[in-house]
Amino acid sequence: MFPEIGSQYQFVKELGRGGTAVVNLAVDLYTGNRVAIKSLFNSIVDNNPEMLERFRIEANIYLMLSHKNIVKLKNFSLKNGAHLMMDYIEGQTIDEYINNVTGPIPSEVTIAMIKDIVSAIGYAHNKKIPISGYHGVLHLDIKPSNILISKTGEVMIIDYGISQGTDEERGEKIMGSPMYMAPEQLDIEKELDCRTDIYSLGVLMHQMLTGTTPYSKYISREELFNEIRNNPLERMVKFYPQVDVRLQAVIDKATSKDPRKRYQNCEEILQALEEL
Repeated sequence: MFPEIGSQYQFVKELGRGGTAVVNLAVDLYTGNRVAIKSLFNSIVDNNPEMLERFRIEANIYLMLSHKNIVKLKNFSLKNGAHLMMDYIEGQTIDEYINNVTGPIPSEVTIAMIKDIVSAIGYAHNKKIPISGYHGVLHLDIKPSNILISKTGEVMIIDYGISQGTDEERGEKIMGSPMYMAPEQLDIEKELDCRTDIYSLGVLMHQMLTGTTPYSKYISREELFNEIRNNPLERMVKFYPQVDVRLQAVIDKATSKDPRKRYQNCEEILQALEEL
């Protein structure tokens, strides 16, 4: 159902929904531009003033991010719920692109896309934000469905919805998408930093190159969490024998269980990709 947020936005169609939110396409009647409106489900925000306050802070942070590979947030609203108004980019998410267009994405294309994605994530990590705890911004939900490939071939990160400041204390709940989480993200007692996003980038690269997540065979939450905490990602050739094995070492380092053994920042990943 389209949210009641005033007369400025005219509903066009629903674009998709997940476990926490629905995304609708609308027209901004003030500008004539199409926008994507992400609305958290009422069951999540009702009677939860702390979550609404966190949403307000994160939306204000999102407004400050300006990068060619991050979809621009235009506005947000706390009227009758919590809503983000973003530029609408026509295209497909990476998982849709894999399923509908390419299957495993060729290594040259993957490298070009990943470099743009890593540049955008690194930009956010280094962004100076005039809010306590936010010397930079962690994404914490990097996954194929949060990255769009536009009709002109650009990759765009489309969601900073559960972002966190680089110096901000963690919330009381585990947030993110389990198959793409770093081991420390599963432990509410551990602090997160840019290396947490780097782990997720490694899992994303694996899926782009093989066409499947490395954890697809794990059915239960317990099995999945045990695998993430204790075992390295399975070799890509097991999933796709024609994969470019040069990238295995990059993924192995990005997804080390010990954050100290990962790339320490996005610039290091970019350097490794350049050396290929």
